[in-house]
Amino acid sequence: MNLVDVIIPLYNKETTILRAIRSVRQQEYPHWRLIVVDDGSTDKGPDLVAELKDPKIQLIRQSNQGPGAARNTGLQAATAPYTAFLDADDQWYPSYLQNGITALKNQPAAFAGTMYEEWPRQIAMTGYWQRRGIRPGLHRLTGREPVPLAEAMLFFFHVGTTIIQTEIARRYGGFYTADKCTFGEDTVFFARLVFNEPFLILPEVAVRHNREDSSLSNDPAKAIAPILWQPELLLDFCPEEKRELAKGVLSYLALRTAHHQARNGFSHTAAELLRRFPDARRFRGLYFRCRAEIVLSPMLKYWVALKRYGGLKIRPPVQRFFRRVLGRPLRDPDQG
Repeated sequence: MNLVDVIIPLYNKETTILRAIRSVRQQEYPHWRLIVVDDGSTDKGPDLVAELKDPKIQLIRQSNQGPGAARNTGLQAATAPYTAFLDADDQWYPSYLQNGITALKNQPAAFAGTMYEEWPRQIAMTGYWQRRGIRPGLHRLTGREPVPLAEAMLFFFHVGTTIIQTEIARRYGGFYTADKCTFGEDTVFFARLVFNEPFLILPEVAVRHNREDSSLSNDPAKAIAPILWQPELLLDFCPEEKRELAKGVLSYLALRTAHHQARNGFSHTAAELLRRFPDARRFRGLYFRCRAEIVLSPMLKYWVALKRYGGLKIRPPVQRFFRRVLGRPLRDPDQG
């Protein structure tokens, strides 16, 4: 009997899907079923899955509707008490399911997330999250947390690093699906969970996130997470005693996203985000730094390109220059 349903949305990932599936089949925890949802792929990915002829793997085909809809299709088909999500270009290490299921059985938590590695840099993200205040253990937001810590707790959870009770995943409506959204559809889902349910943070590094295979992760012109254009996606699900914290988190996220946009040359989008979230001014140092970045946006986009493509030799002297001009730069909202 399967106790956890693993859901992989598949869209044109013929070069990585078997690697992802292999990481599921190599799990130490044996009681799993894999649901692969083909979201209208035009390559051979779905055929590669079908050719495995594995009774523990179910392939569902649908027209292209976006990753959120594909995950929701898998969630509707799930029958196990727990559900885990994995992207078709990422991997789990063998202990992942065992660690997560054991923790959820022993703690009163709705979902659990684990530490992970970023590839190709081969960097464990544990130190990054520790610097942002993330600590292993059982947590539940009260509404009195510092805004940066609450925002970090929200973004700690990724689709590839989180196991959740299936009934609770359905209770909050699953993933955002409008307009075939391909960026931030999971932010809506995890924000609702973090603001309503107890959760576990696990210290083990048990997931490999392959950024080199993710076109979305590598796109400097990312769309804005829908939760920033439609704050009600979170606020309508938020308990009254946590609404002010939720508004603060949205303002802080808008500020960090504006920083990312300004540094990539999208100054108009950055300015619009600050206009929509005037409360971002409460984070005074970061706010005025972001305003400066908006002014310098035409130049900063070349700095970002140098960081991305120029290699390690050119980055330190250029970085020192911008630190003298702007002070220590903000981290990107989705970068370690």
